[in-house]
Amino acid sequence: MIAQAPARVLIADDQQKVRSALRLLIDQELAFCVVGEASNAEMLQQIADQATPHIVLLDWELPGLPPNGKRLALVRNIVPSAWVIAMSGHPEARQQALEEGADSFVSKSDPPEAMLRALYSAYEKLHDARRLAVQPHRTV
Repeated sequence: MIAQAPARVLIADDQQKVRSALRLLIDQELAFCVVGEASNAEMLQQIADQATPHIVLLDWELPGLPPNGKRLALVRNIVPSAWVIAMSGHPEARQQALEEGADSFVSKSDPPEAMLRALYSAYEKLHDARRLAVQPHRTV
C-alpha cells in the first residue's frame, strides 16, 4: 500500500488573524500540510517558487494582485498546477472569482466546515489527477 502524501497548502491573505485561523484549522488535518503564508502577491510568488503548493487559499483582495480580470492569470502563472480556492468577505466576489477561473470559492463568513469541504474536494480531485506525488514537503 502506497501512502498518500499530504497536500501542500499555501495560505495567501493579508490579515494575520485569518492566516492563523486557517493554519490552526488545516494543521489538525493529516491530509494537508501548510507550506507557507503570504501577506501579498510578492510573498505568494516567493513561497510558491520554493514550496510548490498543491492548493492555494487565495484572498481575493490580496495586495499586489492585478485589478479585476487578471488576478487568476497572475496566480496561474505563479502556480500553474495548483488548485486555487478563492476567499473573500464580499459575497459578490464569488461569481467573479469563479468566472476568472478559481477552482472553488469560500466566503470568509462561512463556518470552518465549508473550508474543510473545499480543501477535501481539492484533495480528492488532485489525487484523481495524480498531481499529489509521494514526496517530502518543506515547511516555510
